[in-house]
This record gives sequence, structure tokens and C-alpha cells, in this order.
Amino acid sequence: MAATRLERRTGDDRTATVEALRERLRGMQQAQAVPERAAPVPAGLGDVVQSLRAGAVHSIESRSLALACMGAALPGGAWGAIVGMPDLGIEAARDLGVPIERVALVPHPGRAWLDVVASLAEAMPVVLAASPGRVAPTDAARLAARLRQASSTLLVAGPWQGAATVVRSVRAEWEGLAAGDGRIAAGSLVVEAATGGAPRLARIPITGIEPLPGAAQELVA
Repeated sequence: MAATRLERRTGDDRTATVEALRERLRGMQQAQAVPERAAPVPAGLGDVVQSLRAGAVHSIESRSLALACMGAALPGGAWGAIVGMPDLGIEAARDLGVPIERVALVPHPGRAWLDVVASLAEAMPVVLAASPGRVAPTDAARLAARLRQASSTLLVAGPWQGAATVVRSVRAEWEGLAAGDGRIAAGSLVVEAATGGAPRLARIPITGIEPLPGAAQELVA
């Protein structure tokens, strides 16, 4: 499969979406000054990933977990953005800790994905975006440079080549069931996380977080 070329236009050829974003974000770039920092992670994930480094891309291959990471990472009072999730459940995102009243939504970035994400990252400390698929190395490098310059954290819900952190769902575990009956007392999502070294397992309490489709289910008595 050929790499997807994300077009980056200038001048009069720039898409209306990016033009509108840049106009609305000019004031935010000055009003929102967030010091460079490492973003915290949800409970449980911190056992293996201490923080999400600013100025980098982090691949969270579960949308619900990515939303939970955004909720934990977004500084108090700051604005964030969610890109490429037209079917996002607002209440579900709020339940996962996302301050949706301080989140700009761009549900359909189209082929302007690169420019939209980069423009938002220049004004906001945390951006969550659905993976656009395979990305040309030159586009990925250009975006990485913009993130470093802005000290912004990009969470990609899906795969991203060369991500600083990769978190994959492994299975869900449930407690309270015995011999096929009883009530579920608690649950957790087991994930595999890596930050440049060997992957390690983490267990995250389930509170609205669902495993990836096809993830194995394990019942724990």
C-alpha cells in the first residue's frame, strides 16, 4: 500500500478549512501560553509510561483510551482539539475526562489533515487525531518539527510510524464472575505500552474504556 501524501498548500491554494482555523487560532496562540511539560497519563498506564513527552507523537491504538489520555494530559484551563472523529460521542468523551467545552472539533479534515493538525498544535498543548493511515516520511518529519517547535503533544488514535509512545490494547479482564454466574465487580483493560524500549504490560481500570474490536476477552473469577 502506497504512502498517503498529505497535501500542504500555501497562498491562495490553501483549503478553506485551514484558512478558517488559522484565523480563529491567531488570538489563541498569544492568549494561551502553556509552559513546556510532560503530559500525565491515566491511572494504571503510569506504571509503564510515566508521561507523554511534549513535542512528540504518541500512538494510542484505542480511541477510548486515547480520549482518556487526552483528558489526563490537557492542562487545566487550556484548550485542546480533536480531529477526524465525526462519530465522536460527546457524553462518552466527557465521561473519559475530556473537558469537551474546551475542545475544538474538526470532524472532516480531508486531505488537509496535516495542515489542520499542525495549525492546531501551534495554538493548543494537546491535539487528538484519528490516524489518517500511512503517511509519507517527509510529511511525518515536517509535522514532527512543528510539534517540537510548539512543544505540543499529538495523540494519534491508531498507528503512527516512529511514535514516541505506542500503546496497544491486549485484552479486557473482569472480576466477580464465578462458574459462569455472579455480578461483575470490576474490570480492567490490559495494554502493551512501549516508549523506545521493550513493550511492558499495564492494567488500566475500565471506566467507559473499551478494548479494540477483536481484542481477546478474559474472565477472571
